[in-house]
Amino acid sequence: MGTNKRKYVLIGATLSILVVSLILVALNHSYGEHIPPLEELRPVIAGYLESIPPVAYFLAFAILPALGVPLSIFYLTAIPVLGRVHPAIGITLGWAAVALNMSLANILARSLLHPAIEWVIRHRHMTIPKISPEREWKIVLATRLSPVPFFMQNYLLALGHARWRNYLGLSMLVQGSLGMAVMLVGESILTGGLGYVLLALFVFLLLNLLLDFIRNRLKSEKSDKQ
Repeated sequence: MGTNKRKYVLIGATLSILVVSLILVALNHSYGEHIPPLEELRPVIAGYLESIPPVAYFLAFAILPALGVPLSIFYLTAIPVLGRVHPAIGITLGWAAVALNMSLANILARSLLHPAIEWVIRHRHMTIPKISPEREWKIVLATRLSPVPFFMQNYLLALGHARWRNYLGLSMLVQGSLGMAVMLVGESILTGGLGYVLLALFVFLLLNLLLDFIRNRLKSEKSDKQ
């Protein structure tokens, strides 16, 4: 990403955060008195999540993100619904649902949804080149660490013919770590504890170090070729 593009992305992100913050302040000023405190909301939300059948939730987790439903919704609620016996079970089942979702999106992109996706790409004058095997792991990791929505990441990599060992294996390395961190944050919000938040921050730190390593590796390879 060039310096100008990076600057525009930073400006856009800053403005977005500012706008969202102003909206939240305005809503709190107008309706703050009618919103119950977080301590009162926690048992209500927890009771609602406990009423959701785990099997139905797991199926929704495995299917809906492939259709564009934000993955974060499931990450934040996975442990309360799937990890009622122990948080580790919720994380493990969450990983399984994400792996199934990636597989489903790959199959849909190459079969049922392929004509529709090709039509969109063609009418937007875009092309998705086939990923070369020697650069595949870099592209998969860069895509998974990008801010592109999860379902679009799946379709882009599938249409680029990323091989399963990288499409699923490397993707789970990133999404598994990120997903665990967000699941732990969701559990901490509901329980009001800080232990899981600290662990989640540690995972985010490791991901950031991984991203820096990949960037430096790509820069060094580019310099060597020049």
